[in-house]
Amino acid sequence: MDGAVIGLIGTVVGAVSGVLGTLITIRLGGAEQRRTQNDQSERQGRSSAYSALVTACSRTYRVGYAAHATLQAEGHQQSPNDAETLEEFRSAVEEALEAVSVVKLHGPNGIACAADNLASAMSGWRSEVELLADGRGDDQRASEAIELYEELEDRFIALGRETLSGVPARP
Repeated sequence: MDGAVIGLIGTVVGAVSGVLGTLITIRLGGAEQRRTQNDQSERQGRSSAYSALVTACSRTYRVGYAAHATLQAEGHQQSPNDAETLEEFRSAVEEALEAVSVVKLHGPNGIACAADNLASAMSGWRSEVELLADGRGDDQRASEAIELYEELEDRFIALGRETLSGVPARP
């Protein structure tokens, strides 16, 4: 073979190598960009879901605590306002339970379990308050139900922060 043919073959091989290298680099860069965008989108979805649950829990706590305090007050006499207050509490709990469902979809498993536990405590507290309204409740059990709810809400918030930041929560 003469030198010109060898040079031409070398040029073609170099060009093909350069094109393949560029294509591989573009493909890898695109995959990394998609992965980064997916991670960012997932984190944003979790953040929104966790925030919605915390907001719904805050409303539930305010409404539930007001109903609870009214029914536990010394000398409380049943009134038509009690039914309205209880309905507002039920509505707040239902809204929070919907937010729990969204959190469970976004996960991870630890946060989904924490949200489930919070939902159970919330429903238990509502039941205890309803029993108080019916005159069949126990003040001690109702107080324990609100304490459990507060504890599990704090636990959910700590796990949510940990999940979103990647930094373990301090005990």
